[in-house]
Parts: sequence; C-alpha cells; structure tokens
Amino acid sequence: MQKLQLNNNYFKSLYFDFDAFILAKNYRQSNGKMIQSCIREFLFFIECKNFTAIKQIKASEIIAYYEYIKKRPNRRRLGFLSDSMIRHHLYSLRLFFDYLLETNEIQNSPARLPKFQFGEYKDRNICSVEEIKQIYNACENRRDRALISIAYGCGLRRTEIQNLNTTDILLHKGTLLVREGKNSKSRNVPLAENVIIELKKYLIYERANYFLKCNFENSPSFFINNQGNRMQGHKFNDRLKEIINLTQNNQLKSKGITLHCLRHSIATHLIDNGANIEFVQLLLGHSEIDTTHLYSKRRQQHFNIKKFR
Repeated sequence: MQKLQLNNNYFKSLYFDFDAFILAKNYRQSNGKMIQSCIREFLFFIECKNFTAIKQIKASEIIAYYEYIKKRPNRRRLGFLSDSMIRHHLYSLRLFFDYLLETNEIQNSPARLPKFQFGEYKDRNICSVEEIKQIYNACENRRDRALISIAYGCGLRRTEIQNLNTTDILLHKGTLLVREGKNSKSRNVPLAENVIIELKKYLIYERANYFLKCNFENSPSFFINNQGNRMQGHKFNDRLKEIINLTQNNQLKSKGITLHCLRHSIATHLIDNGANIEFVQLLLGHSEIDTTHLYSKRRQQHFNIKKFR
C-alpha cells in the first residue's frame, strides 16, 4: 500500500502514537505495518473530507469509509480489494478506536457497528498435483526447490518461512520447528523424505557454497538473498510468480497462485488422500479444528458439484 501523505498535524500525531502502541503490543502482522497502513488510509480519507478532529467522526463516516474501500481499486493487482482485506480494514479501525477510547481521545467508538455483510466466501485458488510438479520442474536453483518444499511440502505461512532459521531444520529428526507461528504458537512439522532431500541439497550445495561464498556475515536465516541477508516475505511471492511464469502453463498463471495458495493446496491434497483431520490441523498450526474442517467441507461441496454436473 502506498504511503499516503497526512497534512493535519493532529492526525499525524494520532497516527504516530497508534503506530508506537501497535509496535509495543507486538501485534503479529503478515505484511509489515498493515494495521497502521489501514489507519493511515482512513485518516487520509477523513482529512480529504475536511474533518479536523477525530471527535467529529460518527458512525456515518465509518459507513462512508466502508463504501469507499469496497470500491477502491486494488493497488497491487487488477480489480478491487478482497473481502478479507476489507475485513482487515474494519478490524484495524476497531483497534484504532478502542485505542482512542483507552487514551481518552474519544468517549464513544463509532467503529462498534453491527457486522457488515460480505459476499459468499471465495476459496483461494489451489494447484493440482500435476501443477505442483510443473512448478518444481520450473525451479531454476536449489533455493527455489527448497522454497516450494517448505511452502507446499510443509504448509508453512509466509511469515513462518521468512522467520525460519537453519537451526529450525532438524534433518536428523525429520522435523521442522516453527518457533513462532500465528498467535505466537510453536509447532513441529514432519518432513517427507523428498522434502528432506531438497532442503539438504540447498543447505549443503547452494546456501553454504554459493550464497555465503562472498564472505557475508553468517546469517542464521534459512532463506537468504544474494546479499546474504534474510529474505523478506514479499520476495518469496515475487519469486513464486516468476517460477510459475517459467512453467508456460497459461491456466496456472491465470490462477494468481501465492504461497498461501500452496498451503491450501497441500491441505486439500492430504484430505483428498484420506489424511486424518487432526494431522492436517497440527501440520498447518490451526488453533481450532473447525478451521481445518473447512477444507474437508469445501472439498466435499466441490465433489458434489462435479458429481451432479
């Protein structure tokens, strides 16, 4: 999200104080300062509407902002914001106004509204097993193959991949340790034999002999860039897109596959092959089994639709 310029000094002060509050609370965010970016956009929106104080904001302005973000073009791809991104904007607003209540900037929160209605939940696109094979075959180096092995073979989230250290890869035990997953929960992920092979090849033949050969300071990060530094989350998705383009599969390219789509893909493929729902829950690090159960319910709906076509 581009950095929108705030001119109102009062709004600037509110933004920077809220930014410090979010950082102090150590809210887990998948993409840098997404919560703060949402609030900056809201403050920019009301500033453009000639509001000068946060106390002037009523429920009608929150609704107007909701209508605005529903129609606001997506700045990263064609189309509009997804329902999940709109929910994140509204979640950020509730956090912001709760913070303003706690700091006595306001007496009542206009963001405590009945839940907005969203369209039918849309599943993320997933890859077929054959498409996963095509992605593997299109990889240009061992780091690429290790990335796909971690994202698909282990079902890790993007931030979990970014935070992965070499000491978290326990090849002798056949497990991978996620030290801080969602909600700061750790978990052990079993490694399939083919995944162990790919990770070992990357560690021994590429990471050690190529990416660190230029006397870079020895980074603890499992995935490092060409400068020897920890790779950042968005770079993984950028690289995945490049790999998918190399497959020359137009149908696959049109799906808009991300790392999280690979996570959904492995969950779906495991369930299709009769994996225990509790195993999939532990693999993905879901706090509630209901979250994992959504995969099996949606998959059953998918098969029912195909059956009656």
